[in-house]
Amino acid sequence: MVPNPSSRDAQLAADLKKEVLSAMNADSSLTPQAAMIKITKEMLTNNPFVTPAGCPVNALPPELLAHIFVVGTEMEAEGEDYEDEDDGYESTDVDLKDGWTDEEDVDPHELDAAVVARLKSVGKVSQGADGAMDVDGDDDSSDEEEEDEEMSLPFQVLVSHVCRHWRHVAIETPELWTTIDFEEGAPFEKSKVWIERGKGRPLDIKIDCSIPPVDQDPDDDADATSDSDLDSDSDESNSIESITSASHGHQYVTEHGDCIHEPPPISLVDLKQILDIIVPLVAQWRSLEITTSVWEYMHALLSRLSECPSAPLLETLEFYHYDDVEDNETFSPAELKEPFLIFNGNAPKLRNIALWGVHLDWDRSLTLLSDLHDLEMVYHTEDVRPSYATFTQMIASSPNLPNLGLCLSGPKQHDPENNDWGTDIIEIPSLKELVFCYHKPPYAIALLKKLSVPNVHSLTLDFDEEDYTEFVKQLTLPMPKTNKSILAGLEEMKISGLPCNKASMESMLGQLTGLKSINIKCLNEHDQEIYSQLFPTTVTEDGSTSQKQKIYCPNLHTITSTGIPGYDLRLLVEARKAAGVPIRRVMMSDEDDIGEEEIKWFRENVEELDFFEASDEEFDALDTWPAPLWGPQTLVDM
Repeated sequence: MVPNPSSRDAQLAADLKKEVLSAMNADSSLTPQAAMIKITKEMLTNNPFVTPAGCPVNALPPELLAHIFVVGTEMEAEGEDYEDEDDGYESTDVDLKDGWTDEEDVDPHELDAAVVARLKSVGKVSQGADGAMDVDGDDDSSDEEEEDEEMSLPFQVLVSHVCRHWRHVAIETPELWTTIDFEEGAPFEKSKVWIERGKGRPLDIKIDCSIPPVDQDPDDDADATSDSDLDSDSDESNSIESITSASHGHQYVTEHGDCIHEPPPISLVDLKQILDIIVPLVAQWRSLEITTSVWEYMHALLSRLSECPSAPLLETLEFYHYDDVEDNETFSPAELKEPFLIFNGNAPKLRNIALWGVHLDWDRSLTLLSDLHDLEMVYHTEDVRPSYATFTQMIASSPNLPNLGLCLSGPKQHDPENNDWGTDIIEIPSLKELVFCYHKPPYAIALLKKLSVPNVHSLTLDFDEEDYTEFVKQLTLPMPKTNKSILAGLEEMKISGLPCNKASMESMLGQLTGLKSINIKCLNEHDQEIYSQLFPTTVTEDGSTSQKQKIYCPNLHTITSTGIPGYDLRLLVEARKAAGVPIRRVMMSDEDDIGEEEIKWFRENVEELDFFEASDEEFDALDTWPAPLWGPQTLVDM
């Protein structure tokens, strides 16, 4: 319960009277007014909104203080990226454009009142007749219960709210205000203010137009719906009914008109308004990331970018179009299939590009797609992929390319009868990391035969449903223009799905002699078989009675696992330790079953035990892990 204002008044008056009398008794020269000033100063000694006297931080040169602010902002951003937090900041609680103009000074003694005023304006703070603050009428215990739901401010905004000096330094540090996300919603005043504070510095722009996930659990009891839930459903229904082709586009209304999910937080109208803000500043862009679930949004973006003459500072370009369409042959919607040349092909500093479900005019974009360091091509239907000749030119124009991802994308399908891929080999001696996923076996084999990547040390494979035995066999063969397979130089490997027979699997594992780290997802019996082969076994040599130990991946010291319970992982660590090839680092999905006893054992027997958050898709496909079928004594050469 919040104390009654009158009782608080009485208590405050009694406390003040007691302190004044105590001060006057200690110093007979004090008048009542002087005693009141003295105790008021003492009471405010620890006021967080007043800079402490002699604060060492404020003795720092402004340039150093500004650097501290920049480092803090960067650390916060890195933490968000690591935790994959994309919820943003709740602009409904605090207006992140601050509510103050850049020229206005906020006295540190008045800052708390300024913050309270903003919170009052959104109904978060009420104030009694005595001036005491009450947040939503809750008591301290309620505050503790809702601690996890409290709003948070971006670091640069937070430090600009501490005192006048910090505010001045923060606002006059352009590097603090160069990441723009437009999450506050139209008319995007916060983003406009941040751009202004950036003072022409390079901008990092992120725009999320994707459809929010549906949080409703299908197993929830529909009969338990409360009146408030009904009201909420009614509001949501009204919100959905208000969506029109004019606001969110014809494609969204056609494909999602009957869905229960919320519409994208940024409408098509909003996106066009955002483009009106940022396109005139294209010469300042350092990175651009846009995510959408509806192609019409991406089409609008590409159309505007095709009008830009160049992007002279652009280093990173990330386009993500997530669509649930199962047709991998034909692009949809066909009427918006038109490919674009963006920035007139002129982005001389572009080094990192991710195109997920987004195609360009490949032939005209060769200058744009040159000198790359990171290229991701993902989810392209057959009819919008580059030709093999164009693809090879793209790769050849990036002689220092270390990272390449080809997931259900790459050159157009190979026609062996017409030999449309010719005899040219795709040589990438600079390549260090290759991600190769979701291709059909014939395509994967044909493309692998064309790749010469002798220096790859990290390989990611993710295939399912079909038999990839022939593909695995191809992995074990020498690459073109070399005398070794792609497996021979691997130090890291991630296998998220690789259905194949046991003989090809063993042949693959037998070549991984230099492998140091493996990431394995055990979502079916094929994955579990690969995992089981990591156990040391005792085999009998042909024509002999002697036995020897067979150990795949003898240099393996790190394992990252999904779908493997702690007790089974412990068996593997114990077995390899006993065989003299110990695992030193273990990383487990936080969804996998592991007891306190196993955790304690791992802490005592490996150098590092960590947990990570697995994706929902992985566990939608995860069946119940079978009873332990392997161990150092039960595995034999079968």
